Amino acid sequence: DDDYPDLDIRPERWVNLRVKFVTWNFLTGLDFAMKVRSSTRLNAIVDKIKDKYGGSIMDVILYRQEVHPNNMLLDLGKTLDEAGFEGGKANPSEPLPDIKKEPDHPSWEYMWYDYKPHSSDCALLLSSPRGASRKDIAKKVEMEIEQEARAKAALQKKEEPSKKKMEEAVVAPLETQVEHEPSLDSDS
Repeated sequence: DDDYPDLDIRPERWVNLRVKFVTWNFLTGLDFAMKVRSSTRLNAIVDKIKDKYGGSIMDVILYRQEVHPNNMLLDLGKTLDEAGFEGGKANPSEPLPDIKKEPDHPSWEYMWYDYKPHSSDCALLLSSPRGASRKDIAKKVEMEIEQEARAKAALQKKEEPSKKKMEEAVVAPLETQVEHEPSLDSDS
């Protein structure tokens, strides 16, 4: 008898779960709702949260009903029922209540989460082209074009005097040669 755990013969209970990000106090894409069985493990909820972020977060911390150290859910192997979510208020055949129309519907049970963002020392991952607006990028490109134009103009100014000197050096001896050579047109 002691080798087997007690069999739970209660009917399956369902939970209308609202999962909310601790930093935002208004409805965002980071908050979501779902209808789950009370036997759902907390790991499954963490996986769903990570999916919302494309897998780029780690160390997800869960809280039951409100954000408080006493409500932190540390054992992610527990089920919602074992973690203190009552369940039974949700009907599996009915759709979820509309969050916008019924944000305080009596069937909602709340889970809050926080996380650590992915950290990396990779310079490529640390740089983000999305950090700049289109206007910022356009200004940067315009400044680069102006700098290139200034550099070309400065280079041309330096080259012009040296070209003139070279031309003068080549043309001057030619002019003196022409003056001293006898003309072929003259009838001497």
